[in-house]
Amino acid sequence: LRAFKSVLTGSEVDTAQLLKACRAHLILMKSGGSALKVVAKDMETNLNKAESLFKKLPKEGKYLSSLLEKEREIGIHDGNMLKDASAAMGLLWIRRSLSFQLDLYASLIPSDGQHPKDAAMDAYYKTLSPYHGWLLQKAFPLSFSQMPDRKVFIAKFGGRELENLDADYEHEIVKKLKSLVAIWEPIIKTWSDEFERLDLEDKRRA
Repeated sequence: LRAFKSVLTGSEVDTAQLLKACRAHLILMKSGGSALKVVAKDMETNLNKAESLFKKLPKEGKYLSSLLEKEREIGIHDGNMLKDASAAMGLLWIRRSLSFQLDLYASLIPSDGQHPKDAAMDAYYKTLSPYHGWLLQKAFPLSFSQMPDRKVFIAKFGGRELENLDADYEHEIVKKLKSLVAIWEPIIKTWSDEFERLDLEDKRRA
């Protein structure tokens, strides 16, 4: 949560902070058990793509916009059909993954909301499914069938066992989820705007 607070600098996304925050968040995702395993693995693959270019161009790629522009200038894309191994492709899918998670975590905030399994399916169909081919459309929903109920999910998110989750600690975790959603929304909006501005929004199915 703290790592994402310094990602947005005015109207720019700080690349180093973004990648650092996503790497830290990946650890949290993996601690959530099998329910987000497929999502976490996919995000890690795409994070590696983005980090690879940033390590080569740390100064030119200080901001997300300049990193994407620099890569586009190299001429590796075919219009808005992105090269698979590119940083742009990695960042596109990381953004989609975080959009999925934003919707899922927002659904956990009310105590009487949907079961996380149903919320995950709704979030998936809204944010990821339009860009997934047949195989991924089978694999991702299948992994959501292992999604625990809300209290178990909240406990895992907070790094506790369910039996140690009291009302006060649950309230603290829900506050953190609210903060995370509030921090992510403007980051994802700016991120999406940059892809649209540079015509890098590859809408082909994977």
